[in-house]
Amino acid sequence: MKAIVCFSGGKDSTALVLWAKENLPEFTTVFCDTGWEVSITNAYVEEVNQALGLGVITLRSQKYENGFVDLCVLKGRAPSAKARFCTEALKVRPMIDWLKTLDDEVTVYQGIRADESESRSRMLPRQWSDDYDAWIERPLLSWTAEQCFALAAKWGIKPNPLYLLGAKRVGCFPCVMVNMGELKAYLKGPLAGELKDRLRSLEKLVAHNFFEPTYIPARFCTGFDVKSQKPFPWCDDVFRYLESVDENQLPMFPARSCMSVYNLCE
Repeated sequence: MKAIVCFSGGKDSTALVLWAKENLPEFTTVFCDTGWEVSITNAYVEEVNQALGLGVITLRSQKYENGFVDLCVLKGRAPSAKARFCTEALKVRPMIDWLKTLDDEVTVYQGIRADESESRSRMLPRQWSDDYDAWIERPLLSWTAEQCFALAAKWGIKPNPLYLLGAKRVGCFPCVMVNMGELKAYLKGPLAGELKDRLRSLEKLVAHNFFEPTYIPARFCTGFDVKSQKPFPWCDDVFRYLESVDENQLPMFPARSCMSVYNLCE
């Protein structure tokens, strides 16, 4: 029986790897590269890999050679909250394809926590997956974010630097689920230029907006969809809007003592 531990460079998967170091006699660590991670996260994955001697195996989509960008081009649009086809195509499918190459039964360990979302709160600590043809274990399901950071601190592993720049979640940059508070924090930090260039390039290549039509108030949108007869924002509309409003005016931007959502800089 092989133990496969999923690692993304975020706080939960980092805690999962450390949990595995403490609880599993041996395991294989797998990182699914979507091609949309920021360089900071890629560097962090390698840093943890070297520090813990994980021998991380990196998986990529066989269908979308350049990951997220190719996926958007072939779909003719970016994913959205209601159509998150990116996770299936760039994380789930590459994992399934790789698992099929193994000549042993496996258990897949996921760093999922129940308090992250309503859907995750309904997940079980252990269940069979027909798609993976394997048992799925979620040993951190009842953990808090604070417990994840505490375990990393115990091992002397620093958090992914993105958390100090205002990220609530790390991985794709930006995730299609990014809220306005997180995005404004990015636009105020050292990654602003990279973020803007990345989204402008994607929208130009795909000829489609990245953000959902209702992401910002309609009066700030310069795009217009002829079919629906409704306005939509191009990424530059979103940038201008967020740079012009005060943080306290934004939804999902709770008061905190520093840039970190988790107050890591206290």
